[in-house]
Amino acid sequence: MKKVEAMELAPERSKLIIEYITQILSDSEKVNARMNFNSAKIDNQRMCVLDIYVPKRNFEKHLNLGITSEHDLVLYEQLLNDLLDTFLEHETMGITKYYSLKSMQENFTGIDAVNSLGSKIKINLNSSGTDFMELIDRYSKRYDEFVGSLNQQEDTKLR
Repeated sequence: MKKVEAMELAPERSKLIIEYITQILSDSEKVNARMNFNSAKIDNQRMCVLDIYVPKRNFEKHLNLGITSEHDLVLYEQLLNDLLDTFLEHETMGITKYYSLKSMQENFTGIDAVNSLGSKIKINLNSSGTDFMELIDRYSKRYDEFVGSLNQQEDTKLR
């Protein structure tokens, strides 16, 4: 797969992932879910895959995202931008800052998608490296700018 092919496919795959997130967070009951990005050998190629788990609903889905692992950053960049565009100003759903958690039980590098009921989807990107961290820096900058604008609006209202 060429990078340009991954760039053409990434918006479609990101949209699908956003739809899953929105559906899970639209549940009328509080749920905890997990999305794990990984790679798997499919037809002799390392492919980006996504495993979705919603235990309370007994839902499990495994998706071949159709993008080779060598171009995972193309997918991550599209997804992170789409998450910001979709959820930063959403009235009942949102996303957290990127964080990393390493313990005996789990290694997590990603973000949470949440709703006003207290539901949470832990989105584990399972990635590292300089290029990935540059993506995270851009994500964090946009996130912080949005929070800063909210704080500025609050300060203006209080005056």
